[in-house]
Amino acid sequence: MDKNDGYVIIKNSEHLSGNLAKKTMGGGSKEGLFYSLLRDNTVEVAAACMLRLSKFSARWISNLGYSIGIGDVRPFPALNVTKRDLIETSYAKCADMIAKFNAG
Repeated sequence: MDKNDGYVIIKNSEHLSGNLAKKTMGGGSKEGLFYSLLRDNTVEVAAACMLRLSKFSARWISNLGYSIGIGDVRPFPALNVTKRDLIETSYAKCADMIAKFNAG
């Protein structure tokens, strides 16, 4: 087995070689692992593999000490201001169009 091989080898649920990346796992194409599992097996097998991968990923990330908090997913103040301005401008345009329609 060569680490530069362009494919992934998994035997008895053990990753032997290759890189597991977005493209390898699925990536929206019909060449990924999840599509192959779905095509060659059943929906249940593909779902079980996805579940095992998600649990593994969560455990691996938490063991590294990485965590995500509410502050990491809340929008920053400038984004809230931009959003508010966009909504106010859009509502004003809609009100103007309604007024023009009602005026004929």
